[in-house]
Amino acid sequence: MATRLTALQLAVVGHTNTGKTSLLRTLLHDSQFGEVASRPSTTRDVLTMAIGNAEQVLVELYDTPGLEAGSDLFESLSLSDAEFRHDGAKQIHQFLNSTLAETEFAQEAKVLRQLLKSDAALYVIDVRDPVLPKYQDELAVLMRCGKPLLPVLNFTATTAGYSNAWQQALAQVNLHSFIEFDAVSPPEGGEAELLTRLKLVVKGFDQQLNLLIEHREQQRQRRLQQGLQQIAELLTDVAALQHLVSAELDSSALQEVLAKVQRQVTERERRCVQDLLALYEFNLDVVALDNLDISTGHWHDDLFDTETLAEFGIKAGLGVGSGAAVGAGFDLLVGGASLGAGTLLGATIGGLWQGWQQYGKQLKHKLQGQHQLIVEDPIILLLAVRQLQLLQQLSLRGHGATNTLLLSSDNSQREQELSKLKSLFKGARKNPQWSTLAQEHFINEPERATYIDKLVAQLTR
Repeated sequence: MATRLTALQLAVVGHTNTGKTSLLRTLLHDSQFGEVASRPSTTRDVLTMAIGNAEQVLVELYDTPGLEAGSDLFESLSLSDAEFRHDGAKQIHQFLNSTLAETEFAQEAKVLRQLLKSDAALYVIDVRDPVLPKYQDELAVLMRCGKPLLPVLNFTATTAGYSNAWQQALAQVNLHSFIEFDAVSPPEGGEAELLTRLKLVVKGFDQQLNLLIEHREQQRQRRLQQGLQQIAELLTDVAALQHLVSAELDSSALQEVLAKVQRQVTERERRCVQDLLALYEFNLDVVALDNLDISTGHWHDDLFDTETLAEFGIKAGLGVGSGAAVGAGFDLLVGGASLGAGTLLGATIGGLWQGWQQYGKQLKHKLQGQHQLIVEDPIILLLAVRQLQLLQQLSLRGHGATNTLLLSSDNSQREQELSKLKSLFKGARKNPQWSTLAQEHFINEPERATYIDKLVAQLTR
């Protein structure tokens, strides 16, 4: 049994509205912790949350109210009893026992009380703001508590802001160890780097922080593999999906079959989106994705539309190239060979029904009036591209984010890499019993699991 360790008590402090709660959400992997808003003083009381591994709590985090009257408090402390001029901690204690701590500086008193009880603190800075005297004053007040501080330069992902100026200002007060960590879009490996920097400023908690770094890396790897597994399951379901279509079907009946298959594939992608969001602990109501309706989990762009494929850098196949008519995105198989029937099906719904009837008669002698309807490779590649990009974005997204997550449409290089998957799709094509979209014929056999493992390996490259 592992030795029980004393958890690091870590306060999160800073001026009001600098992103303290957002930072905590990201560190906690909890988009519901506290309240995030653009208005000042959103956090009014100290909030507590713990993080650790499966065995024990390793760090206790404290979200504190934002400092608002740092300059006034700094002036007040400068005029206080000279007895504590060179004893910052005692001076802070004297202030906390005064009436000012209950009235004029009640908000600041909550922060200082928690800081005195903590082992260290993260001092959150919004680098979009210049280094103003009020910030320097509040930092001077915090430093009088005598606790180790690790400055966190927030909101650095979208703009450099005043980051350099802040680094110089911190160095002037002997705070040389800091970290640039955007709570909305944390850098890859940023969480481990933040915890590593903490070891430099607070002594005696290396073991706790090392265990937390190790645990979080294991979580990251596990999420990535599970995400790739979910995507491979989706691709297998769609590639293996087959419908027998009679050559005797009239135009209306054929259109119903095609629409049904489109709905099946679209719904299956929606479930994969929801599974990925849940895997990374994002709720549907707090993450908005461009071109994706989170309330339903459906993409705004039609999966079977040629323009959608073009936007994601995927070249349309013969069937998809016929346009957005019902039937585009499908192909016909006879004895396992493609007939490139997507064009025919698109034309059929467009009014050339005689061509379908004539074509159907030719097939009737070979397959007794039935042929296999499948989803074309470009559609499956589009599914792969969209889900892989979503997985990548979620892995880099901070839980403090409230903005829209944008998915780039420039995927030409990724699509070239995924073109290698086409040879693997053939394995699913030959085994329609592997698709969960046809529950009446589904068989969860060992060969299916082996095939999915191969897909995951290909997606990992």
